[in-house]
Amino acid sequence: MSNFRSVAELAAAYRDRRTTARRVADGAIAAAAALDRRDPPMRLFIALDAADVRAQADAADARFAAGRPLSLLDGIPVAIKDELDVRGYGTTCGTSFLGKTPATSDALTVSRLRAAGAVIFGKTNMHEFGVAPNGLNVHHGTARNPYDPTYDTGGSSSGSAAAVAAGIVPLALGNDGGGSVRIPGALCGVPSLKATYERISTEGVAVLCWSLEHTGPIGATVDDVRLAFGALTGEPAELPALPSPLRLGVCDVWWREAAPEIRAAADAAIDRLIANGATRVPIELPHIEYSVTVGAATFIGEGAAAVADHLRDNQPMAPSVRVGFEIARSMSAATFLRAQRVRTLIARDFDHAFARCDLLVTPTTALAAQPYAADAYSDGEIDEVKISKMVHFTFALNLTGHPAAQVPCGYDAHGLPIGLQLIGPHGADLLTLAAAAAVERATPRRLPQVWHDLLS
Repeated sequence: MSNFRSVAELAAAYRDRRTTARRVADGAIAAAAALDRRDPPMRLFIALDAADVRAQADAADARFAAGRPLSLLDGIPVAIKDELDVRGYGTTCGTSFLGKTPATSDALTVSRLRAAGAVIFGKTNMHEFGVAPNGLNVHHGTARNPYDPTYDTGGSSSGSAAAVAAGIVPLALGNDGGGSVRIPGALCGVPSLKATYERISTEGVAVLCWSLEHTGPIGATVDDVRLAFGALTGEPAELPALPSPLRLGVCDVWWREAAPEIRAAADAAIDRLIANGATRVPIELPHIEYSVTVGAATFIGEGAAAVADHLRDNQPMAPSVRVGFEIARSMSAATFLRAQRVRTLIARDFDHAFARCDLLVTPTTALAAQPYAADAYSDGEIDEVKISKMVHFTFALNLTGHPAAQVPCGYDAHGLPIGLQLIGPHGADLLTLAAAAAVERATPRRLPQVWHDLLS
């Protein structure tokens, strides 16, 4: 159940002439600007070319007037994380020194959205280089959670998730190297997908960690994520019927880190699926306890190699970001290779688990959104406990490449969203979305306190 404005709603309004792409674009541009006049400013976007957005919207309206819309996405505003190339925009990766020259071409995913008629709606804020699962950015301002602007959005695709939650756009693209699409989706209360590794192209993306990263969609509804998946892959994207019974695998050892209210909300979501014919299957993942450590070693090892020239040139970075990379540079090759050996064991455990269940289920994060620390805005934050809690359930799937859909499943005592993660075998992306859609149908959703109605 959703009160959020979906792609299908907007498309129907365009067809019925109840609104136009230009009217929707003008409203979204004004709303984004108004959010940055708040105290504190929401800072969801790093760059937004209003004239370009309006020109795209006008072109979409001309196609509708001629009776020739390109697809259901025609005229739909879609925001892009500032890690992906967009023609005419710089690609900053959340830094102060990159992106000085505008990109001359789009990332492949962006070009596919354009081909479907989508209105590319600016570049969203992100954690610097995407290295932490929070919305802090000392260069472009901290992204704020629409459910409570004093709380974290999650990251690193912070602006993308918050822009969808705030109703500025019904779709956005993020990039996920350890949970960076799923974590902010969970903390901002919107569905998202990390697809099977390499199923969605990362061509034209400033990839930090080449063996871990996945570009993925964040949507107002699961159906929006499905539509984006089809456009991004060029594949048919009809959701399959769920198996009867749907076998949901739960690894109790893995769940132990979840806060009690997180676990309770996730358990309740599983119970709602069981009431509709699913079954709960106990699963063992013998090496899952190493997933965060192995993920961190892989992430920072590959990341430090990717930014080695910037470190050598002493480019300006937030102190928290630079410290992480400098620590990574001291990691030995032997340590990195041992981590990859354990990574193989973790992946093997998942493959064995799928012989006993159709999907694995976890909370998306072990904590709901947390308040920003007052001293973190200027230098960033290194809080290993909080980081570990945020990536506890997500990092493993970047190591293994399995698809994972994230969907809201409830709220904590402060009214902040809680997410459920549904993990499938390689290639079963649409099955994870079908199960996410079942959770969405059974879960009432609340609009955030900061929200723009695209059809107002």
